[in-house]
Amino acid sequence: MAPTLPSGDQASDQDNWDNGRLARKRQLLTEIVLRNRLTALVVDGDTTCRVLEQLLLRSYGVQTHGVDNGRDAVALIASGVKFNLIIIDMILPVLNGLEKATRQIRDMGVHCKMLGVTACSGESERQAFLAAGVDVFIEKPLDPEHLVPILRELDGQ
Repeated sequence: MAPTLPSGDQASDQDNWDNGRLARKRQLLTEIVLRNRLTALVVDGDTTCRVLEQLLLRSYGVQTHGVDNGRDAVALIASGVKFNLIIIDMILPVLNGLEKATRQIRDMGVHCKMLGVTACSGESERQAFLAAGVDVFIEKPLDPEHLVPILRELDGQ
C-alpha cells in the first residue's frame, strides 16, 4: 500500500516536529527578567534609531540615557556618569563613533560593555569598530536576539 500524504487540513508530524521547542527557545532568547539595575547610554545621530533602541532597552527594564553625537557622549561620561552598557553608532555627528568617540571613551578608563551598531555591515567596518574599542558589533536594527544575551551577561545570569 502506498503511503498517503496528509491533506492541507491535517497537521503532519513534520509540521510539529519539535512540539513547540523551537518557539520556546526563541521565547527564552528574547525574554529576560533583570535581577539588577542596569543602565545604558545610547549614542545615535538618527533620532528614530536612538528612540527605538532606548524603547527596546526600557522594555527589559534597563534605564537609558540617549545622546545624538559623540561629543555629548564623551562629555557625559567625563562628568562621572557610569553605565553598564554603551550602544554607539559608527557614524555620528561631531565626534564619529568609529574612531573618535569610542577611543576617547576607552581612553578615559571606561570598561563597561560597548556595543557598536551600524547600517554598514562590511567586514572592514566590523574590524575597524572592534579595533576602536567596542566589544560587540551588530548590524542595525538592534534586535532582542542580539540584545538579550548581552543583558543576561551584564545581569550575571
